[in-house]
Amino acid sequence: MDLTNWASSIGYYNTQAKDHIRLLVYGESGSGKTTLASTFPKPFILDTDKGGRTLKDKEIPFLPLHRGDRVFDICVNVLTKLEKKESPFDSLQVETLVLDSLTALADDFIVEAMKYPSPGMAAKDPARFKPEWDHYALVQNRMKHIIKYAQDLCLNVVGTAGVKLEKDEILGTFIGRPNIVGGYRDMVAHDFDEVYYLACEEQGQGKPPSYLAYTSRYRYYEAKSRDGLRDKVESPTYLKLYGGSETK
Repeated sequence: MDLTNWASSIGYYNTQAKDHIRLLVYGESGSGKTTLASTFPKPFILDTDKGGRTLKDKEIPFLPLHRGDRVFDICVNVLTKLEKKESPFDSLQVETLVLDSLTALADDFIVEAMKYPSPGMAAKDPARFKPEWDHYALVQNRMKHIIKYAQDLCLNVVGTAGVKLEKDEILGTFIGRPNIVGGYRDMVAHDFDEVYYLACEEQGQGKPPSYLAYTSRYRYYEAKSRDGLRDKVESPTYLKLYGGSETK
């Protein structure tokens, strides 16, 4: 942006403006995270977790990312092409970018940080050595860069993650948070407007399990909703959560 012409960029918040959703959903495997993300309008999935196998009956475009590839560079290249609407996004319409999952993405970044280190650092075999502080710091910076870049594209952004239950040694209670390697799991919630905890709960007596999205704190698990949604939503979809039209 031309710093001498910033006045032309002044806008006004109003109820008619399109509101893009920035949602993080986390929970155990099989709790419905990927399924929920797939109900958002025109999704495109960056798949690091192979969770998209549950969507084989839907025509949803995705890009598989494999550990050992230059995953960060690939992600940046995808986001750049989305921003500029370059092939394949000149013809492929995308309204929602799904990062599935942030748990696996951070693990991939740890491997990259060790195998392809910053200048002045020696490369290390992730199978033989443990990550160091500098590796975790690089992962945190890369995660924030990808998420912030994605959120600047005027798209809905949905991130998924596993769950990690930790004991607070000071308070003596447990805290459930997204399972993301390093200290980034303590701050990832700040990079999303809404954070929901998803759970699959058995009903017993031959009844099918109940899939629930908790939109406010539930037991040990943190959650937040900027729109003041009811505490939990059963069989959550984009339509149930936000009142929009779902992807067919």
